[in-house]
Amino acid sequence: MLKPQPPIALTVLGGFLGAGKTTLLNHLLRTQQRERVLVMVNDFGTINIDAQLIAQSAPGLPDGIINLANGCACCATGGDLMQAFLKVLSLPDPPDRVVVEASGVGDPARIAAMGRSGGRFRSDGVITVVDAQAVRSLAQDRYVGDTVLAQLRAADLLLLSKTDLVTPEDLAAMHAWLGAQAPGVPVLESHHGEIDPNLLLRPVLGAAQDDEAQANPQIDHAARFASHSFTTAHPLQRQALEAALNALPAHVLRAKGMVFLEGEDAPRVLQLCGRRWSIGPPGAAQSNRRSRIVLIAARRPDAAPFNAWSHFERALAAA
Repeated sequence: MLKPQPPIALTVLGGFLGAGKTTLLNHLLRTQQRERVLVMVNDFGTINIDAQLIAQSAPGLPDGIINLANGCACCATGGDLMQAFLKVLSLPDPPDRVVVEASGVGDPARIAAMGRSGGRFRSDGVITVVDAQAVRSLAQDRYVGDTVLAQLRAADLLLLSKTDLVTPEDLAAMHAWLGAQAPGVPVLESHHGEIDPNLLLRPVLGAAQDDEAQANPQIDHAARFASHSFTTAHPLQRQALEAALNALPAHVLRAKGMVFLEGEDAPRVLQLCGRRWSIGPPGAAQSNRRSRIVLIAARRPDAAPFNAWSHFERALAAA
């Protein structure tokens, strides 16, 4: 007689574009030591930059699962989350916990409900990462506000990020505002995603067991958001790239990528959230010098159509 398999803990990590989910996830993978964790990345973009950053330099395994050095693993869902859940259940040595990083415009409650329908997953709750500086203005935006509020209300735990960018008075007001938007949901604070993993990777008090009570009305994300990508094998001129980033239209909400600058043979990580952007230090040298940038923009009828190639081609270095 086969021994019953123990349940697999399921944690869903939600939050709007640029809230800090990937930063938090990297911190958890570096610091947690109690469990073997498998991370699923369900990115909105066609080029899965998030998975590339999380599992950088890790050796590949069959079936799209990558082992990490600390005993954890990463699984790129390819947009089919249910198939990814079934893949985990079929592993001969399944993980102790699955952490799903939801798309920045996704509904984490629906992801949690989907996982629970698999039978062997035990819901340990939804954690929504909240940008302390930007969330209130985003919640009032007529194009993305309902998405932001749905993510807050789906949470079993709210994690305030970027608390260093607001004053103590603003932070106190933020706690009061979150209490009104998501009554009874605990709120934690973090700085650069640094928080004790034991506070997050454990059963959260009040974690929902009733799928219908927690699921929010489905939002047509394809009608509200558009994913754009820019890819080139030509090096980029840094000053021109910075000018292009500064000139992005306001409805471009988020960008991530790997870029090769003129005169360099190693890629740099590009991150953009709203008006804030950064270009990191060069990584390991690569022979395939192809820059890739993924951008997510709100669809707005009052804004001119955004074309990633036309916008970034000015950054191409002179031949």
